[in-house]
Amino acid sequence: MDLFLSWGSELPSLRAGIVRKAMSYITEEMGVTLKKSAISPNIRERLDLSCAILGPEGEVLAQAEHIPVHLGSLSWAAKRLIEVASDLIEEPGDVVIVNNPYLTGTHLNDVTVITKTNVGWIVNKAHHVDVGGPVAGSLNPYAKTLYDEGYVIEPTLIAKRWKPLDGVISYIASHVRNDKVFKADLKAQLASLRLGHLRLKEAQDRYGNLLSYAKEYLEASKREYLEALKDREGKGEAEVKLELPEGYAKIKARVELKDGLLVDFSGTSKQVPYNLNAVEGVAYAAASFFFKSAFLPEGPVDQGLYDLVKVKTEEGSLLNPHFPAAVGAGNLETSQRALWAIIKASSFLDPPSAGPGTMSNVVIAHGKKVYYETNGGGGSSTSTRDGANAVQWGMTNTMNTPIEVVEAELPVLFLEYSVRRGSGGKGKRKGGDGIVRKWMALDDLEISLIVSQVNEPSPGEPPGRPAEVIINGESVSGYYSGRLKRGDVVELKTPGAGGHS
Repeated sequence: MDLFLSWGSELPSLRAGIVRKAMSYITEEMGVTLKKSAISPNIRERLDLSCAILGPEGEVLAQAEHIPVHLGSLSWAAKRLIEVASDLIEEPGDVVIVNNPYLTGTHLNDVTVITKTNVGWIVNKAHHVDVGGPVAGSLNPYAKTLYDEGYVIEPTLIAKRWKPLDGVISYIASHVRNDKVFKADLKAQLASLRLGHLRLKEAQDRYGNLLSYAKEYLEASKREYLEALKDREGKGEAEVKLELPEGYAKIKARVELKDGLLVDFSGTSKQVPYNLNAVEGVAYAAASFFFKSAFLPEGPVDQGLYDLVKVKTEEGSLLNPHFPAAVGAGNLETSQRALWAIIKASSFLDPPSAGPGTMSNVVIAHGKKVYYETNGGGGSSTSTRDGANAVQWGMTNTMNTPIEVVEAELPVLFLEYSVRRGSGGKGKRKGGDGIVRKWMALDDLEISLIVSQVNEPSPGEPPGRPAEVIINGESVSGYYSGRLKRGDVVELKTPGAGGHS
């Protein structure tokens, strides 16, 4: 009896199904290796990383379910990465590094490494807490170009036959604030790739040519998503606002669900002179995440999913800017609004209310030590369920960093970490509440904040409350970069989600 015939659609043969699961588990184990080998809290605690196996032409054979904004963007970037890596990589263990977002699909902090395997390619990306630039954490709220944000790493060979090229790595690390942390986290990424290479070899020894099963299981993945989509077709359009440091931009989305998902972002604002532009891979990630979450949350993450997602953007727009426009927060904030727009345009599906719509980004620096976190908010409500309180929502899937870890890393003392009661919209089904995170500086510090929802509430019936950023008792802009003195107190109140009536 075929163990994979429980869903009522034509699924892969037993052996192809086993290979699909094996490939998926290899990417998950790569993530565990990266997490346990890294030293920065951003990777070790928050798990801001993603791992994947690619076929010879860049098709996604397997991808771990790590960070939603990395999911679709890596598929978007795969062929670009392979094209540039092929000129530098001769054999497995030759590793190329790159962080140029116009190649990798996200932002500068997401450092990507890739190498060959006898199956195709293996790749991982990890958010390094700092990649240089004038502002600690490389998330400059007022950056106009990539070079205002940090060091742009073009495709460079950093290992040969698994041996790190220490001189090259040291040169790259000399551009960041803490070269020791950067090198340690980068070598954790190399360890993750090597583990993936070894596991693929073991799988090939056990099952034979893994690529011979790929076409079958990728087609099966596609059929599973189409089966889940059946009888739920429709179309709609919507527009949402994105707060800028000055004024607003708009994201317009037209959604069509029929034999897959098409999202047309035509009519979205032109690119802006801030880091809130997002490379096209981010728009693709938002659409992919929505499609998977809405129709088959437990479904496979591979090319079978991505082949069903089509995205249209306009060159020179907020979601497809011209190089070298700054894009650091596009990956963080604009991705959330793109998702909002898709959800709102899908009203024919009875979708959930909007969540917080911001990742509530905070960067704290003390000398060479740099710390970064995204903060949770209220979870979406649905027609049948209240939203969860104090959760990461949408395009971020990072973990909570315990306050004990932050206090061990930096001279700060937490005064409050609690649910922001009453911040979710109180409809028939209540939107989730945000959080309150309040701390005192125990020494002079640098701080940067990117919180793109301090003016507008989270849409819903009724809406949730917007964010509030308070320093020494006074509200400040959600886009803030400055210095704190010993004794200064920062309080972040993240948004609640909209209600559902």
